Amino acid sequence: MKLKSNNFKLFIYIIFFRITLDFLYVNVLSKYYTESILLSRGIFNLEIDVNKLIVSYIIFLVFSYYVVNNIMIMHNKPSEIMFLGLYLMSFTPTVSLFGLANLSYNFISYFLIFWVIFSFAISLMHKTFLSNTNKRKILKINDYQRYLIWIMTTAVFLIMSLIISIKVNGLNLNFNLNSIDIYNSRSNFKEKQLNVIFEYFRNNAMYVIVPFTGVYAFKKKNFILLSLVVITQLFLYGIDNQKAALFLLPVSILAYKIYKNHMMEKVPLALFLLNILIYLEFTYSKTTFLVGNILERVYYLPAILSSLYYDYFSVNENVIPFSGVFNKLGWIHNNNYGEGVPYILGGIYFKNPEISANTGMFGSAFSYGIQGVVLIPLAYVMLFYLLNVASSGIEINTFISILIIQIFVITGTTIFVVISAYGLILSLFILSLLNNNNKFNDNAMRITIKRRKQ
Repeated sequence: MKLKSNNFKLFIYIIFFRITLDFLYVNVLSKYYTESILLSRGIFNLEIDVNKLIVSYIIFLVFSYYVVNNIMIMHNKPSEIMFLGLYLMSFTPTVSLFGLANLSYNFISYFLIFWVIFSFAISLMHKTFLSNTNKRKILKINDYQRYLIWIMTTAVFLIMSLIISIKVNGLNLNFNLNSIDIYNSRSNFKEKQLNVIFEYFRNNAMYVIVPFTGVYAFKKKNFILLSLVVITQLFLYGIDNQKAALFLLPVSILAYKIYKNHMMEKVPLALFLLNILIYLEFTYSKTTFLVGNILERVYYLPAILSSLYYDYFSVNENVIPFSGVFNKLGWIHNNNYGEGVPYILGGIYFKNPEISANTGMFGSAFSYGIQGVVLIPLAYVMLFYLLNVASSGIEINTFISILIIQIFVITGTTIFVVISAYGLILSLFILSLLNNNNKFNDNAMRITIKRRKQ
């Protein structure tokens, strides 16, 4: 089967991204890791196996060909963007690691089972979804009522964010960018043991409400609302110095400004150019900002942790779904993972139980056993389908920030935490409120006016 012009470009850019990623692992990360608080604790490994590297490229090329031909066919739907992001941020670094860090064939076999199921299921969903392109309103109430519910929901989360910040730090912003101080701050925050409901409001405000409302305020030029959102973001950062809280809003606004329809083939091109920038920074600059935050944290740390999760849960008992939440609520006792799997593995692999060894996608799925490897990719496909339905009447660049954020969240934590604490369900609810809502969507209003004139 021949590739169409845009698909061919996408295929080539994905290959360029993989080649530069391998180059950065060998020539940059192998020199930088001793400076890293996490990688320097014995989890980094450069042990190139030529046979496995060749196998990794065969796997990568076959999957990439299938992705551009059978999955990237939706013309800008959320599920398409989400899959491509996860393919580049999760699949590609892990396959790269297989050849460069000499991971086991057993590991890559289970990993491929996960991704074959995920890829085939989402391809089938896309072909099914294309046969039904009707826009629909999920909630059977009028536009004004849905818009009002959205405003009230946003107000509640913003107010709760400020209450939580005051509870933790008083009115102190606690603005700190030093890595060691940040980890000390997070340890202090963990000791305070916030109520699980407070954590829910904090996380959802950080990952959904603040970036989405910020983009809306910027779009409408409502600078009073935008200022309030920025202040809320700073207070959220001060709670435990999560860098996500600091950068999500500006990145969301930037994504809103630059993203246009049918830009999918340019995503791996942009990441390829970013890889070049990472190398230039490491080679010619005294800073390692991109190396630490992109090459380490975004690309390779989740992949390394996935391999460690596989090693651990290959010989230890599996996790009970939602066990962390149930344990905090006091609903289960005698739970071997009551302290939280990320902190237990942090104690083992980072030599510090105060550091959370979070990972998502395959690594977290394997912690639930083979049933997790089979069922969790199917669950994600179902959630992506709901995203398509809930957002069918909204401009994609208005909520592109939510999709980008969810890609990072999904690569960094379990599906149950994504659902319960990191905003995916709230995102579906908000998009359902605003889907085909003339009160919110300017383009939809213009289309309605034109139809009435005709």
